[in-house]
Amino acid sequence: MIKIEKLRKNFKDNEVLKSISLEIEKGEVISIIGPSGSGKTTLLRCLNLLEIPTSGILGVGDVQVDFRGKAPSKQQKRSIQKFSGMVFQHFHLFPHLAVLENIIEAPMVVQKRKKAEVVEEAEILLQKVGLIEHKDHYPDQLSGGQKQRAAIARMLSLKPEVLLFDEPTSALDPELVGEVLTVIKELSEEGQTMIIVTHEMGFARDVSDRVIFIADGFIVEQGKPSELFTAPKEERTKQFLQKVLVR
Repeated sequence: MIKIEKLRKNFKDNEVLKSISLEIEKGEVISIIGPSGSGKTTLLRCLNLLEIPTSGILGVGDVQVDFRGKAPSKQQKRSIQKFSGMVFQHFHLFPHLAVLENIIEAPMVVQKRKKAEVVEEAEILLQKVGLIEHKDHYPDQLSGGQKQRAAIARMLSLKPEVLLFDEPTSALDPELVGEVLTVIKELSEEGQTMIIVTHEMGFARDVSDRVIFIADGFIVEQGKPSELFTAPKEERTKQFLQKVLVR
């Protein structure tokens, strides 16, 4: 479904990703963990081509892009960004649109779909994320958790094959984290392919098929949550987990 080979990303002289190779299968839930500045978010953004890798090969669905010496074509970029959808830390809802309007905007404008059909689907999604009663509210009338759930519904409205979550709870007050994680967990139980950058170790342990630990631009270790969290093989992984896991 997704295959990455020797992917690198530089920002001028700063090499953030250093030869990342990874394969992700349909229906997998992958959590990416690691210290701040390790390259987690950059990797996620490269998968959606919000950042263009410096070198390496990215295969997404039926599209493969070789970044050695050339940029992706407009068609390749469009296909990859249609294949996956990003849910950001800070929601990125349109402040001048009500919740329902936020969700129907892209299917109508980008996909040229009929309004009645899109509204019907949007209301089903709002029911799914527990926001149907807030469909006519504006973003500034919502809590942080409600905004993030609306952002998830908006991305689901485009029916991407893969959902990419960039620390979806990091901007939330602690008491609001659970409601967002519950929605993501329900999606995982439905077989939705997801790649989640997260600092919520308990959530990563409960929901993931595989956990990937990244440090200093490299994949240091990966494995099943039961293995990586209880018996990590690499010293760098052990050091990180000792600092973040609650004893």
